[in-house]
Amino acid sequence: MNRIITLAVGVIAFANSAEAFAPASLRLRVSPPCCSNTQASLFRRKKRIGVADEDAPPPQRDDQEEDSSHLQNSRRSFLSATAATASILPTMRAFASPDKQTNLSNDELKQIILSDIVDKSFLVSADITRSVYDESATFTDEIDVYTMDKWIKGTKALFIPSGSRVTLVGDVNVSQSEASFRFDEDLMFNIPFKPVCRLSGKVVLTRDESTGLITSYREYWDQSVNDVLKTAKFGKIA
Repeated sequence: MNRIITLAVGVIAFANSAEAFAPASLRLRVSPPCCSNTQASLFRRKKRIGVADEDAPPPQRDDQEEDSSHLQNSRRSFLSATAATASILPTMRAFASPDKQTNLSNDELKQIILSDIVDKSFLVSADITRSVYDESATFTDEIDVYTMDKWIKGTKALFIPSGSRVTLVGDVNVSQSEASFRFDEDLMFNIPFKPVCRLSGKVVLTRDESTGLITSYREYWDQSVNDVLKTAKFGKIA
């Protein structure tokens, strides 16, 4: 993904409504992003914390007027929620490697990135070779910037690697200043009904020229959020 948290609220709304795939009327209900109690997070849709008021009437679904602004905030909400509620998730420890692989040649770094993409599907598994990343590395999408630990936890919680597909398009290009590659993928979300969305794009990894370590991850999509949502399907990838 890391990734694709922006899709999560839209996809789960598809899964919870029989009218989800009506092209003229996407009915999504997302509360505004929050900080400490994270009541609007995707994770809380999956497993709510605390005791709900059973006598309270169900919230009314609004029409299309809230869709756009709430989709833009959903990814930030999910990753903030994941960090705040990590104590109830299975332990997913992301150890900092004490031995960083500094000043690797372009070809050496290329082979590591290739393995992370092809063998580990790190875009959905978050199984990166951490020793080639600076510990202060940032991970950026269309909405926000995340720390490495937050990106790892959020990606692992959101996707099902065994039901997803990540394909490298072309080659990995590596220089002293950056590495980049294109991808095409089907993403299975770890939410009810296991919806799958398809998208493609590009990842740019910026390197520190003095250490050779990756200091930032930047993801670009070829499609808009709404176009990706329209690809949502349920069941196994064909």
